[in-house]
Amino acid sequence: MSIASKKYVPEPQPQFGPIEISAFYYPGTEQMAEWDQVEQTLPHIKPLLGWYDEGNPEVIDWQIKWAVEHGISSFCVDWYWNRGVQRLDHWVKGYYRARYRKYLKWYMMWANHNEVGAHSTEDQIAVTKFWIDNYLKTPEYYRIDNRPVIVIWAIENLDRDFIREAAKKGETLQPGEGVKRALEISNKLVREAGLPDIYFIDMYRARDYDPKKVDLAKSCGYEAQMIYNFGTLGYSLAPEAAKPCDTPTHFSYDCVVKAIPKWWEMTSRDPQFPLWPLVPTGWNDVPRSFQHARIIKDRTPEKFRSICESCRSFCEAKGFKRIIIAPLNEWQEGSYIEPNQEYGFAMYDALRDVFCDKPAQGWPPNITPEDIGLGPYDYPKMPHLAQTAWDFSNDMQGWYRHPYGTAYMKTVDSAMRFFRSGVKAPAIRTRITPFAAANVKSFQFRMRVIPCADNPPKGGEETKLYWGTPELPIFSKDFVITEDPTAKTAVIPDGQWHDYALDLTANPHWRGMVNELWFDPVPLSLAYIDIMWMRFV
Repeated sequence: MSIASKKYVPEPQPQFGPIEISAFYYPGTEQMAEWDQVEQTLPHIKPLLGWYDEGNPEVIDWQIKWAVEHGISSFCVDWYWNRGVQRLDHWVKGYYRARYRKYLKWYMMWANHNEVGAHSTEDQIAVTKFWIDNYLKTPEYYRIDNRPVIVIWAIENLDRDFIREAAKKGETLQPGEGVKRALEISNKLVREAGLPDIYFIDMYRARDYDPKKVDLAKSCGYEAQMIYNFGTLGYSLAPEAAKPCDTPTHFSYDCVVKAIPKWWEMTSRDPQFPLWPLVPTGWNDVPRSFQHARIIKDRTPEKFRSICESCRSFCEAKGFKRIIIAPLNEWQEGSYIEPNQEYGFAMYDALRDVFCDKPAQGWPPNITPEDIGLGPYDYPKMPHLAQTAWDFSNDMQGWYRHPYGTAYMKTVDSAMRFFRSGVKAPAIRTRITPFAAANVKSFQFRMRVIPCADNPPKGGEETKLYWGTPELPIFSKDFVITEDPTAKTAVIPDGQWHDYALDLTANPHWRGMVNELWFDPVPLSLAYIDIMWMRFV
């Protein structure tokens, strides 16, 4: 494409149709470390914006332009808050500095998958005041019937903690009454701030359709429901579309094409409490889960277009006015349609062609930064620090969280601290300037494991170090994490500081030039981990 060079992203030309299109947006790439495992495992899906700096307002203006020119009018953005601590808020901050933000509304999906006790009356007041002061009064915030929209991930977490809080005061709440109380607290505060009640949407999360879950959410004060991704439902609802080699965790997108209309029909029983029709974008979480990944294969723009066509027909027949793309950019989970090297704009074009009314002058051209001499927007490459000892007095010193199961990573009191939300993968990792294994005999560290009272240690927990060399990397070309180059020892998860030492020489694979490390402190979800120092000796 030959287009005269411009100094900035061209003005968006929004496209519209009779059905409103929203999309889940996961702001999960706040640094190159989050892109790194995508680049290592699925390099062919690289976005057309590159391994982009997700908080850069110019990048966000490209995202806005491409989205609205293909019919998407709002993003439902994953938003994190845990007792006043936020993370992955870089995209929202960048959005409010973007030049074209008026074209694309946004609203939050509060990803409240926090530990037991994280919710309370005090915290609900604090988080609601934060919403009011920072988002709900802004013109860019998405509304339905003039009511600000907030989606909440885990109804059961709010309910659990508010029921427990009431019990401590001698009050007994029934299931559903806890979350109802939480929502009422928020609505009271927004009314006092001069705003209408929040339009709360429940994130439906189950492996099948359960009307009881729908009725519970409705009784608690929610107005509607959504589902974040289709996952294995594609296989379970349409096994007749499976290929001979398919399994419940590795199956063809053909199953999704056949299954999704069944899901729309199944979940449309109550027009007054809609479960928004979703357009599923696939799944392949190899960058996070490696050999444990779930993979939906054979996805193509043509099959995606078929789903879009079926969705439009369903919405017109049933009177649905809103749909949700589920999701737009979960790169680490293989759920994406944002323009990329694999499909270009084909997925976006399919969405636009089906749902938007084509103007007489034709569609706006698909322009990339390269076309007009802008970019690149990539993060700097991950540094490979020449370190074999770390004290964490000021920063992470080259260690990064694994993007699945580790959160809230920061320095606290001269120690690295992080939260284990899951245990499917080692917690932290680093790439280093290669050093000779022959010169080192042990790996030593001082660590404290603070378990959650509701998920206590069962005994026998171990801590484990993985290492990689050019000859034997941590994961193979088939994306299998190898257990051979590892060292482990028993861990004491009692909330106290302990010194540990791993004997590396006992493993015959401790040889060669070590260039990568993964560390798994303890296989214990909902635990906080503090590490004061690490060193090779």
